[in-house]
Amino acid sequence: MAQLDTSSLCKNCYRQPVYIENGYAHDFCGKRCATAFATGKSSASSPRGSPAASQICKLAGCKSPVFRNADGTPGQFCSRSHCREALATGKAEACMLCKEMPKTIYNGKESDFCSRRCRETAISSAPIILEVDRSHNAFQNVESQFIGGWKHLTATPQVLKIWKIFEGDETANKFAQYKLAVERRTGLPGGNTRRRWHGTVRACNLGDDDENRIICNDTECSLCGIVGSSFQIVNARTRTNFGRFGEGIYTSATSSKANDYVHELTSGYRAMLLNSVVMGRTIKLTTTDESLTKPPDGYDAVVGEPGGDLNYDESIVYENDAIRPLFLLIYA
Repeated sequence: MAQLDTSSLCKNCYRQPVYIENGYAHDFCGKRCATAFATGKSSASSPRGSPAASQICKLAGCKSPVFRNADGTPGQFCSRSHCREALATGKAEACMLCKEMPKTIYNGKESDFCSRRCRETAISSAPIILEVDRSHNAFQNVESQFIGGWKHLTATPQVLKIWKIFEGDETANKFAQYKLAVERRTGLPGGNTRRRWHGTVRACNLGDDDENRIICNDTECSLCGIVGSSFQIVNARTRTNFGRFGEGIYTSATSSKANDYVHELTSGYRAMLLNSVVMGRTIKLTTTDESLTKPPDGYDAVVGEPGGDLNYDESIVYENDAIRPLFLLIYA
């Protein structure tokens, strides 16, 4: 008998699928199961360990229970004073919106925000970009991926700013649903989602500094079009003749290859997008096939392998919902 795939089921009851909200796949099917999990009153059939260890204040030396949000989910610290102390000593990362309180735990995962209020304020303002502090793990991870992916024999640029992209509900939900569908169909965790680079045209100064955080409406600005409404193959068709593997959306693990497609019309800096790409089952090709409008049967994406016609890797998906922009990186 086939083994049950529980990766997309509620981690409390293990019966219902997880709830998807604003493109975010929660760990639970609803508030009742989230509260039961947080309070240790979960179903006896749940194949998980006790969450007690994660419910103690993270400030060194403090053994007090963490503060619980109104919905029953635990935070990371026991009090506001310990929250402020953790921020002041670099033991916690600040909320990306208010910058005043530490990020909290939201349904078992670290959120980008300190509270439901900040999270809902950000989502209601989407699409927007919020700056990632240089001290945050996300900044260091993205910067490391950018530097590690620079394969061309040229000087590695300096990363100046990194912004996280928060998209509208419709785009976020479509991506989350596509990812979940691929995961269920293929059995690959997360639908084999990877982070890949994409370079494009920027006709404004979005992200160059704090004064340039508004997405522009210039039809020549492909970057703002992507940040505002994600990737659209129909839009790409008007700007390019596509590449070696036909009519798809192209990304690369090689940041210096994506840099070849960066074109700045006004700024003295360069901008690149780091994206979440649901790869699913991939087929590796080394020979050009410009006639493709979808992956070969049985596959979800094409990976262009170096060797043969390519010097550097390419990843190509053929569905708009298979990709979303995650970070905007400004470099020089």
